[in-house]
This record gives sequence, structure tokens and C-alpha cells, in this order.
Amino acid sequence: MRLLGIFAWSVVEDAMHRKVFYIILVLTMLLIFLIPLLPSAQLGVQVDLMRDAALGLTTIMAFILAIIMGATIIARDIERRTIYNIISKPVQRWQYYLGKFLGIMLVLAFTLALIFVVTVIFVFAKFHLFDPGLAKALFTIFLEASILTSLTMMASLYLSPLVCIFLAILFYVVAHVKGDYLYNLMNNGNPFAKVGAGFLYYILPNLERFNINETIAHGERVFRVGAMDLILLTLMAAAFSCIILYLGVYLFSRRDL
Repeated sequence: MRLLGIFAWSVVEDAMHRKVFYIILVLTMLLIFLIPLLPSAQLGVQVDLMRDAALGLTTIMAFILAIIMGATIIARDIERRTIYNIISKPVQRWQYYLGKFLGIMLVLAFTLALIFVVTVIFVFAKFHLFDPGLAKALFTIFLEASILTSLTMMASLYLSPLVCIFLAILFYVVAHVKGDYLYNLMNNGNPFAKVGAGFLYYILPNLERFNINETIAHGERVFRVGAMDLILLTLMAAAFSCIILYLGVYLFSRRDL
């Protein structure tokens, strides 16, 4: 556990020294503060618009951080050749790999917590409404980011960061449309399309289930997101993340370094 903590904290320190981390964070906060200036914000439902746009921006920010850090965290160590010094010590490769993953999760958790505090304060100052329910949406954003991070890290073992980012974007899009598009393609497409769509439908997670932004933005007036819903989403994210991490650790253990 101590080694996992050391590797995880090294990721946090690395993120603190990356300009791109601060650029993404500051840009997200700036755009959140500018939401009330949108023309549509003057037409009513200002609180809903504010929350919906803020959560949307936060989702994009978490997605960008997850795939950039996941695609580069190990590649940077290989490029700097620091990984050779690490694995030459009495350190198991799985400890290094999982430590890096946990470090990215810590960075994302800190960032999302900061966005939550800023957004809650801003909504309260602007609309005199205290809305801790935003934490539910930010939690599901974190869960979705964990799957993206594990996948991107695994891909980065053999692919360049640019290719990893492209694959992560493709995975994100397909996993979000699988519920409707792939299901329809399975039933109405040609034989080859049915086979391909069926394979993707059953092997990919349905990331759209983690998208509760609109529900939370509208005050859960349509339906409430309860504790059981969050538990099921947590188990789903943990299952896919653990499977992908296991594959990543296996591939990393077999890579010639």
C-alpha cells in the first residue's frame, strides 16, 4: 500500500507541474462564470440552465483530463527513461501501474471537488439556492472518468498518446450511443452490421447511464437519483475498470522494458 501511495502521489505532483492541468481547470471555471451572460439565460429557467451548462462543462473537463493523463502518464516515464530506474528496484509492476491509475483518480477527485465547491457557491450567490445535489452528477462523472482512464492507460502501453486519445474519443462516442443506435443496428442492419453491432453492444459499457446531468440540473423533478442508483453505477464502473486494469497490468507485466 505504501508503494501504491508513493506512485499515486507522484502523479499528483506531476499534474501540479503541468500547465495543461491549470489551463483546463481555469478555462472550465471561467466558462461556468460566463454562463449567466448567455442570451438564453435571460429567458427564464436560469437556475436549470446554469446547472446544466456547468455540469456539461465539467464532464468535458473530466473527459479531457482523464484521456490526456491516461495516455501520457506511463509514456512520459518511458520517454524520460525514469521507468527503467523504477522497475529495477524491488517494485512489482502492478504496484507501479495501479499507483499511476490511483494518482490520476486523485487528481480527478480533487478537480471535481473544487468545481463542486465553486459551482455551489456561485449558484448560491447568484440565485440564493443551496444545491448539494450537484455532487451526485459530479460523482457519476468521476465514475465514467475511471473507465476512460483505465482504458486509455491500457492502450498507452503499445500505442502513441495521440492514437490513444483518438481511441478514447471513439470509445466514448460509441459507448454513449450503444443504447439506441447499436440496438437498432442489431435488429435492422445487414448481417455483417448485426454481428459487429452485437459484439460492441454486449462488450462495451453503456456510458449513457452515467449521464444524469440533465436530471440533476432540473432538480430531479422527473425522477430522483437515489442511493441505490448510485450504488449500481458504482458497481458497474468498478467492474469495467477492474477488468480493464487487470488486462492492463497483464500487458504491462509482459512488456519488454
